[in-house]
Amino acid sequence: MADNSSAIDNSNGVLTYDSPISKAIKFWLLLVGVTSAMPCYLLLIYYFLAHKSIRQALYNHIIIASLFVDFIILSVDLTCHLGFLRLGYLAPSTPALCLVWQLVDYGFWYGDLFLKSWAAIERHILIFHSHLLNTSWKRLLFHYLPLVFVTFYTPIVYTYLIFFYPAEHIYDYTVLSCSGPYYYYGIPAWLIWYESLFHYVIPIFILIIFSNALFIRIIIQKSRLNVTQGWRQYRKMTIQLVFVSVIYLFDLPYIIVTIVRWSGLADFGTDVQGPYFYYVNYIPIVLFPFAILGSHPKLVQQIIHRKRRRQIAVSQQNMTKKF
Repeated sequence: MADNSSAIDNSNGVLTYDSPISKAIKFWLLLVGVTSAMPCYLLLIYYFLAHKSIRQALYNHIIIASLFVDFIILSVDLTCHLGFLRLGYLAPSTPALCLVWQLVDYGFWYGDLFLKSWAAIERHILIFHSHLLNTSWKRLLFHYLPLVFVTFYTPIVYTYLIFFYPAEHIYDYTVLSCSGPYYYYGIPAWLIWYESLFHYVIPIFILIIFSNALFIRIIIQKSRLNVTQGWRQYRKMTIQLVFVSVIYLFDLPYIIVTIVRWSGLADFGTDVQGPYFYYVNYIPIVLFPFAILGSHPKLVQQIIHRKRRRQIAVSQQNMTKKF
């Protein structure tokens, strides 16, 4: 671990500095999280794509898209953070990696929030307004087009802003995201407000509010839904959404500090927002596959069963070698 402090841009125009002890703690916690989540992501992606019935179910499409987007964030964004925490700078120190890091850190991360917020809305459609999906045209209008939009909107927007927007690029490899994104220094103030509000704050609140509303509606109408054939699917969709909304509560501290600073207290929380709350925002990315795995008990049972079979096979081989 490098023993020098490194700068952190808290995305509100204020640089704070991270102590060596703080960096070491965050590095090891993040390393454990990334190495634990990565095989879980790969397992879930294979599970959802390998089974035709699961892959074709409308309520799983948003989960599959989220798994791919979040896996990219985990593989690129959090891996760059690990290297930054360990060395105190981005390695390899190249402009190309800086720009890719910024694209994933902004375009894909905001895209993840759009996916989760749409998942919260779509669950209401799937359970209580299924008539909106009973024809191919309705499915195109209310399912596939929104899914394509929330998946690609922010990656496309930030591809333009980061790679093509006319702004001076000054790469500082000792600052998170190489002191970018650089379009911040050229776009009008209202666009920065739009980005923070509509790409970050509103999607989080949509996810939390619509998830709780779905849970309440399910409880109120349980007696009616319980007699339908899709009750098990409804329950699974609700459990998934509740798990996901709970883990995204970790984003609230950063949001609260940001809102307070918008109100006029410019220095409020600067000592914790950059060094700590910034990294807390990534906890949902690490926990998301486990939340999905928890809503698929059959898959968990299969994993446990296969692990036991392998242990038995290994023990039998060892016994055979002894004799």
